[in-house]
Amino acid sequence: MSIDLDDEILQDFLVEAGEILELLGEQLVELENSPEDNELLNAIFRGFHTIKGGAGFLALDAMVGVCHKAEDVFNVLRQGERKVNTELMDVILQVVDHLNDMFAIVRTGKFPEPVEQELLDQLQTYTVPESSAPTVVEVTVEVTAEEEIAAEEVIEASDSALVTENAADAVEQEFELMLGLAEGDASESASDEITESEFDNLLDALHGKGGSPTPAEEKNAAASDEITETEFDDLLDALHGKGSFNAEKVVGSSAEISEPIVASGDITEAEFDNLLDDLHGKGKFKAKLIDDNIEEVIVKPVEKPAQTTKSSVEPEKIKTPAPVATAKPEVKKAEPTKNVPQAETTVRVDTQTLDNIMNMVGELVLVRNRFQTLAVEKGDEDIVKAVGNLDIVTADLQLAVMKTRMQPIKKVFGRFPRVVRDLARSLKKEIALVLVGEETDLDKNLVEALADPLVHLIRNAVDHGIELPEDREAAGKKREGTVVLTASQEGDHIELRIKDDGKGMNADLLRGIAVTKGLMDEESAARLDDKECFNLIFAPGFSTKTEISDVSGRGVGMDVVKTRIAQMNGTVEIDSVEGVGSTIIIKVPLTLAIMPTLMVKLGGQSFALPLASVLEILDLDLGATKVVDGQMVIMVRNRALPLFYLSDWLVSDMGYVANKDGHGHVVVVNSGGRQIGFVVDQLIGQEEVVIKALGAKLHGLDGLAGATITGDGQIALILDVPGMMKKYVS
Repeated sequence: MSIDLDDEILQDFLVEAGEILELLGEQLVELENSPEDNELLNAIFRGFHTIKGGAGFLALDAMVGVCHKAEDVFNVLRQGERKVNTELMDVILQVVDHLNDMFAIVRTGKFPEPVEQELLDQLQTYTVPESSAPTVVEVTVEVTAEEEIAAEEVIEASDSALVTENAADAVEQEFELMLGLAEGDASESASDEITESEFDNLLDALHGKGGSPTPAEEKNAAASDEITETEFDDLLDALHGKGSFNAEKVVGSSAEISEPIVASGDITEAEFDNLLDDLHGKGKFKAKLIDDNIEEVIVKPVEKPAQTTKSSVEPEKIKTPAPVATAKPEVKKAEPTKNVPQAETTVRVDTQTLDNIMNMVGELVLVRNRFQTLAVEKGDEDIVKAVGNLDIVTADLQLAVMKTRMQPIKKVFGRFPRVVRDLARSLKKEIALVLVGEETDLDKNLVEALADPLVHLIRNAVDHGIELPEDREAAGKKREGTVVLTASQEGDHIELRIKDDGKGMNADLLRGIAVTKGLMDEESAARLDDKECFNLIFAPGFSTKTEISDVSGRGVGMDVVKTRIAQMNGTVEIDSVEGVGSTIIIKVPLTLAIMPTLMVKLGGQSFALPLASVLEILDLDLGATKVVDGQMVIMVRNRALPLFYLSDWLVSDMGYVANKDGHGHVVVVNSGGRQIGFVVDQLIGQEEVVIKALGAKLHGLDGLAGATITGDGQIALILDVPGMMKKYVS
């Protein structure tokens, strides 16, 4: 049986419950660090409950079953009957993993299978309170003086919480209270029956010696619908306290009583109504119709009879006979304030719609660039002003549309507490993860693209960076290591920092590993400075681990990081101090749709270099170049800068001759942590371009990231610096 994926309710459930599930992963790790946080416990309980409710409505029984068990566990935790520990969290995190798998299956249109019975059994063990054994209380048959005092206090507390209809009901209720106090869960007697002698003793403790009602009294009280004087006195005592009610004061102050008080002691209906109005406020008392055969007892549990205090009784919970309807002045009720429903402030939009809008804005940017070029050529002042206004509106529109595609980077950061927690447990390390700048906004596509590189970097910091607790103590550090993940916006790009206080990196050790693995010879390794040595960890197959494990050792993770960041037109830098720790800095543009570039020309053809990769532009004497190990270099600030002529790679015109003498323009770019110089013929300037994918025949060419249309209407190729270096240099 399949699921209708076009069902709008199902799609809403997948989105909303999916967000709850992501949040649960973060909250559970946080709960393990703050087990006494009741707000967090309640939030997690509500999360499982919400998912269960939605899954039940859609008949996803497998989800309902596991969520219900998890809900039971957190209900026990909320009641304080069990404490949060690591073993319990391991089981609950497994539940979250299974729910994620179920969501993935539902998205394919299939019903998920139930989880293994073993997991449900594990959950069941945590639904039982840690101290669930019943408490046995030994009770003697004879009622002692202390028990009499306790019984009287229980009676006082219960009297303030209920009013019985007749004496027989009162005996029964008070008897139940006494049994609950005295017996507990067990008694010395093996039989559940109570002897006549024990019953008499209990009644004496409740009503005093000989004070219990006789059967005749019980019968007369039950047969009458009238409230007796004794019962009415009990009612007043319950409302005002023992002996606190002054009837003469109330009756004397009532202006509505026209008849004298009956000497027999009976109270008239009018007097009774006036008393109720005085007690509860004019017209506020609502008498309930009582069925003679139904009794309603409201009892508040008394945990410690010795410290029982009298509590007021809510008027609605007092049982009184319904008075005969009499003519009364109308009481004007205040109109309840109308709750105006809040208008929805958000709307869910398909990402494809946002992508289409972004593409149209990109086209508008290209048209604007064209108008700017024409305005400069024509020199008409009115056209220049109009184009200036168009430029402002286009820039604002572009920024607004970009904001609709922005997501907080917390969406990525939220998965790392779980990653660090599980990895630290498997490696037997103590690690704290600190997240800074989670609210930083980033293009949706970049948020998704950054997930894999950041996971590898976090795992690298935990596995390679942070030492074992014993080693840290021996080095004079705290047992618990710290990994800090920071995000911030710096101009037109996002900067991410992964910092750890671990052992750092040894440059000489890295040089030796590079030579051992055949990545370079000893002479080349010796010429590397420390920063270049740190960048060796990004080389394919490079690893400082001698043994391969499920966490590291294959030399793949950091190579993936470098490749993915390069695809996003970003850069990666490493700084490390041995014994102190390491810091990895990633810089990526705010968006991949519209890119700021440096436009250059080679042999009459325009090319765009991503501005994020450009470090500086120099005007150098190209005749001062030298060749070192087959590589052309030029000295810049007493440092050898590798030099490349882009025309050698990108210009195919046989008649073109590059200027290799005299002064020329050199664009210094960052490629994989290395600084290199590109010689170009002409600098056009900075320009925002919209990246257009290459056609099917050109797709996948190394060194080209895409194409764009320039302000003069020409097509310019966007260069991929790491791709060019990989193709032409490596």
